[in-house]
Parts: sequence; C-alpha cells; structure tokens
Amino acid sequence: MLKIKNLNLDIFFKISLFIWVLFIPMKTSFYQISYVLMILLFLIYIFFYKKTTQFTEIIHEQKAILIAFSFIILGMTISNFISPISTFLSWKTEFHYIFRYLIMFLTLLLFYRERIFTKRFLVITIFISLLFQGIDGIFQAIYHFDFIKDYLGNLQQGLTGAVFNRNPFGMLMALGASLSIGFISDQKQIISKRTIPLGIFFMIFVFNLIFSYSRASWLFFISYLVVLLLLNYKRINKYTLLSILIFLSIIIIIFITNENLLLRFHSLIKEDSSHRFAIWAQTIETIKQKLFFGHGLMTFSNSVGKVNGIHFSGVHNSILEITLFLGLFGFIAYTNLLWKILKKILSNKNKIQLALFFGFLVITQFDESIIKGIVPLSSLTIFAFFIFSQDKKTDALQ
Repeated sequence: MLKIKNLNLDIFFKISLFIWVLFIPMKTSFYQISYVLMILLFLIYIFFYKKTTQFTEIIHEQKAILIAFSFIILGMTISNFISPISTFLSWKTEFHYIFRYLIMFLTLLLFYRERIFTKRFLVITIFISLLFQGIDGIFQAIYHFDFIKDYLGNLQQGLTGAVFNRNPFGMLMALGASLSIGFISDQKQIISKRTIPLGIFFMIFVFNLIFSYSRASWLFFISYLVVLLLLNYKRINKYTLLSILIFLSIIIIIFITNENLLLRFHSLIKEDSSHRFAIWAQTIETIKQKLFFGHGLMTFSNSVGKVNGIHFSGVHNSILEITLFLGLFGFIAYTNLLWKILKKILSNKNKIQLALFFGFLVITQFDESIIKGIVPLSSLTIFAFFIFSQDKKTDALQ
C-alpha cells in the first residue's frame, strides 16, 4: 500500500514540478497552484511518511547556506519593522522569500534525495519550458503576437513571447542559449547524438535573445561565453575557433543589416543607460538617509520617488536595490550568501555553474530584481538546487 502511495506521490510531484517550471516565465495561476501543491506534498511526505530524519539530515548538510540565508531574512525583518514607510507588500515580499524560494529549495533537495525525480527530468523540463517560450517568440516575430497570451511584439520593437516584458524574456533566452552551448561544450566528443538538437535549440534561443533587444540579457550571454571560454581554454582548437568565427560573423551580419539592432547596440557601447545613471544617483542619496538597515522592502516608490519627473519601477541594480531596502546589514548578508554559493561552485569544479554565476551577477546589475522578480528568483532557486544537491554522478550542472 505504501508503494502505491509513493507512486502516486511521485506522479503528482513530477506533474507539479513540470507545471511550475513551464509557467515560471508567465507567472499565471498555474505557477501559483503548482508550487503550493509541491510544498503541500513536501509537508505530507515529511510528516505522513515520517521523513523528518531525512529532512533533518538535509538541514545539517546545508547549514552553511541556510545560516547565510537566515541573516538575509533577519535583515528583511529588521528593515521592515523599523521603517516608517514599509507596507503590507514589504512583509508579503519577505514571506514569499521564505515560502516560494527557501522552502522550494528544500523541497527540491528532499525529493531529489528520495529519488522522487531526477536531474535529467528537471533538465528536460527546463528545456521544454524555455523552448516553449522560444517557439512562441518566433511565432510572435512572424505574426506580431504570441500564441499563448496574445502579447504584441515584433522584430522592430522587441520580442516578449508570453513573458510580460522583453527583459525577462531576453534573460530566459540567454539562459537557454547558455545551457545549450554549455551542454555542447561539456561533451567529450565534438559531435554526438546531442549536438544537433542542442545546436537547433541554441539557434532558437539566440534568435529570440537578439530580437528581445534586452541589452542586459546580451551582457548575460556575453559574460557567460567569456567565462566559459576562459575555463575551457585548453580545449580550444581550430574547430572551436572556426565555430566562434562563423557565429560572430552571422551575429555581425544580423546587426549591421538591422537598423534597430544597430541603434540598440550603439546605445549599449555609448553607455546610454535609459535613465539608470540618474536612478542610481538618486538611490545612492536615498541610501545615505538610512544607511544601516535601509528603508524596508518594496519601498522604492516611497523612498526614491520620481527621477527627473518620471516614475520608474525599480533600481535596476541589485547592489543598490539591496542596500536601499536592507541597508549595509542586508548588503553584507547578501555578499556572504554569494560567497558561500561561489565557494560551493568552486568546490564542485563545475564550469557551467561558474559561468552561469557570473552571467546572473552581471544581468542583475542592470535588470532583473533579486528582491521581487519571480522569474529570476525562481530561476536562481533551481540553480541553487543544482549547486547544492548531493550527487556523485557526473552531469553538466552538477
């Protein structure tokens, strides 16, 4: 009877995990329902199947990263409590940090350890989710709307797929392109049965990445490639150099034959910040007012306000955003967390993980809030799972 129940739990969890990953980019009710169901299954599994010992072992194994994360939560609590402008949204954001990301991280660790799902299943699910958006982006490029949510987009103004904005869409496509080329480079042989499909995936992702017009996502992918090439310099041969030359030639041709892309790239190298420099300058002045514990979560509009008479949605820089909301205490807590993650990646000796680490670090300096962004935070939760899951098997992300 227990085996039948476990089988049902396996199926329910895998379905929920698949739906969660598939709908992270779109932030629909399916996303909400799926992660709540996974956490419910997590609690049922611990208490109904008496897995408290296994869960305790995970807590003990991951105590370093959990303690580092606890200091962030402590910083959020202090900042929200003492700030006169903190709101219900401030506390809700802190709650989501614990519920959506910390508990989801522990859920993935436990169910992976208990062989409820495999990394292969999760990697395939990630690629399905990213390809779903990538194919939708190509559809949007042809018909000027996506087939999932009817979002408007084109090759002149930027593709969004079914994602709410071109910047997170660009980040997802950069992530897909990074994983594709990372898995190709991880192979012992240049040509294998995985090369052709991964190559096709790579082209789909790169096409959408380019025409998302998301400059921060371009920087994500460029920084990822640079780090990956530096880490693999011993494996660079004439075939690698030829592939890079062909890829760069195609990219250059695409840019010089498209006026909008050329203007977007020109604005990047000319440091046209789209008002970011003004936002950052005003944010720094606001940080000085409450230097140690910040203004509380989600208080950008109340603390910084308008910039040059224009309302903006956020800081567009993770360092300043953290310091604005949580002060120096929060900044130190986040820095400590990043250091723990980097040390673990270095101990894993995993090149893809290290390249992705710097890719995420770069993009969050210009876009993608790590305080409120569902897409980047959910992506980072999955990334953290691959980094900290205990596995002796060899795979690209482990």
